[in-house]
Amino acid sequence: MVARLEADQPLVPVVREVLLALRLDVLIPRAYVRQVPDGVEPGVWKLLDGAHPEDREEWIKVLYSGDSVRVQHDGERLDGQRRGVVTGGRITSMSSVLSMTAAFLGELQPQRGQSFLDLGSGPGVTGAAACLICGPERVTLVDRDPHLVEAVLERLAPLGFRPRAVTGDGYAGAPAFGPYDRVLSGFAVEAVPPHWLDQLADGGRLLTTITTRSPSWPGRAVVEKTARGRVEATLRGVRSGHRPAHGLEWLTVLAHRERIAAEPGSRRHTSLAPPDESAYGLWLALDHLAPGLVRDYRAEHLTLVAPDEDSWVVVRPAADGSWMAESVGERPVWAEVEEVHARWLAAGEPTSYRLEVAADGSQHVTSATGPAPLEWALSAPAAPGIPAPAQERS
Repeated sequence: MVARLEADQPLVPVVREVLLALRLDVLIPRAYVRQVPDGVEPGVWKLLDGAHPEDREEWIKVLYSGDSVRVQHDGERLDGQRRGVVTGGRITSMSSVLSMTAAFLGELQPQRGQSFLDLGSGPGVTGAAACLICGPERVTLVDRDPHLVEAVLERLAPLGFRPRAVTGDGYAGAPAFGPYDRVLSGFAVEAVPPHWLDQLADGGRLLTTITTRSPSWPGRAVVEKTARGRVEATLRGVRSGHRPAHGLEWLTVLAHRERIAAEPGSRRHTSLAPPDESAYGLWLALDHLAPGLVRDYRAEHLTLVAPDEDSWVVVRPAADGSWMAESVGERPVWAEVEEVHARWLAAGEPTSYRLEVAADGSQHVTSATGPAPLEWALSAPAAPGIPAPAQERS
């Protein structure tokens, strides 16, 4: 598994050592495997039990594939799971893709003895890695699901890890045990919650995924607090990020796929060829300056959908070698892409942006490059919910 990760991206030595030492078989003794294609409802999943001889080979493959692993269905207790097939409902917890966990840890650069806050700790993979690096007594886990918190503590204990664990709202963090030298959020947010900034130690670093209602173009925020307590932050587009916090539902193209294939649209030539997927700075800007768009990555040609306006565009090559935009619906999706692309070029094709946090918590993004910098505001940071009173578990 680690060799496959290294083939795709270089690993920081300490992260490589941690990945080799991770006991995924202890942390995830059972895993769900989807039995029908994504989008097919009702969903059908098979629960693999690593202790059962008929499941063990497939379970090992799932565990060490490097992909996200589904661990909980409909908020169930993890100690009450029984192997077999379940139909309907939804998956309510999964591990992060391991390459993303490695990338976050490599950028966060935790060190021995530093205090580490793992927000949205889920099945505990990142928490276990933090225990190995920082020392378990320096790690605090936060998750809103008491069943996950209970299971993670039970599974970490045989490994010799007894971090603090709090059942509560991830937006609130864990102020009782702060401040923290390193903060990692395992869920995406629309803006950095001010409680996280308050709990970040001077000289500390925080990483989180910034999202909108679209799953297509995540951003990664890197926040640092100087020795004098000043917050400095950057935001850049990335290939993948964490899923959104509880309560934020992503837009989807599923309801439009068949219609896009069947319904012809109005056509016009365009001088803009489909931008490369790796132009993350452009796609991030589009996500915020033309909100409500989703890309269908399964489509043969660039396909962008605005589900709320029932509009879409497909951009494909014409017979003469030029490009043709075929649009359906009232929203001029491709015209918006052309406008944002032109603004991105005028701004100097930024790949990352400065994230400014005002005293009132409002957050503003700017490229600060070129004669006409790109700028936008992030949504107001979410306020913590009112869950059951936070409680420490050990």
